[in-house]
Amino acid sequence: MNQTLAATVLVLGAASLAADVETLRSYSANAYALDGGDLLYVERHVETWREGRLAERQVSYEDPAGHSIAEKTVRYGESAEAPSFDMVDSRVGLREGARVEGEEVSLYSGPSSGRTRERTMDKPRFAVVDAGFDAFMLNNFDSVLAGESIEFDFAVPALRRFFRFELQPQGETLYEGEAAVSVKMRPAASILRWLVDPIDLVYSREGRLLEFRGLANVCDEEGDRYEARIVFNYSPATPGGALLGSAP
Repeated sequence: MNQTLAATVLVLGAASLAADVETLRSYSANAYALDGGDLLYVERHVETWREGRLAERQVSYEDPAGHSIAEKTVRYGESAEAPSFDMVDSRVGLREGARVEGEEVSLYSGPSSGRTRERTMDKPRFAVVDAGFDAFMLNNFDSVLAGESIEFDFAVPALRRFFRFELQPQGETLYEGEAAVSVKMRPAASILRWLVDPIDLVYSREGRLLEFRGLANVCDEEGDRYEARIVFNYSPATPGGALLGSAP
């Protein structure tokens, strides 16, 4: 093999290896009770990035003693805002998730050891599914900073349908001494606002979620979803923008 051919092979081989490189990024979050502040559970997120794009997210949920209570896998396809996901809450035997294929979405929920109930529908134009809310916020963060309200269709697998929600910027605030932005997420339909409490979110000025207050996607021992204040903890290398994908 001459030197020119050998160099070409090495370059192509290096390019092939670079294309296959995966980067793992992790962070955690502590969920506290709104009434009293007791630690309810801990979330541990691990993101897999391929070629600069978020490909998968694994989330482990642990009780205060460190025992696993739930697991979630999020897989990102064509739309970062509407990924597929599957979550199993082993403590209460609940499974729910979404399969997104092209312009169709299947939402399902039911017992983890039995047959789930499922409904397939056309994907709404402004569909947001679970942790896809992260990408949705980052894509619209300039509008949030400008104080503009934004509507979107959020997947609720427990009810196997999408509901129209809106983001309402609440202005700038301070969070642990740093400049931040407060945002409220609530149903767009006024009649649903009587039934569903809003979710309060605090973001850094760079678009990183700092705190979540509202109905979480983890259940207590009786099967009721926690009302929680979730505080996110990032390492210095963690990229901006992250949301656990809690369902209203």
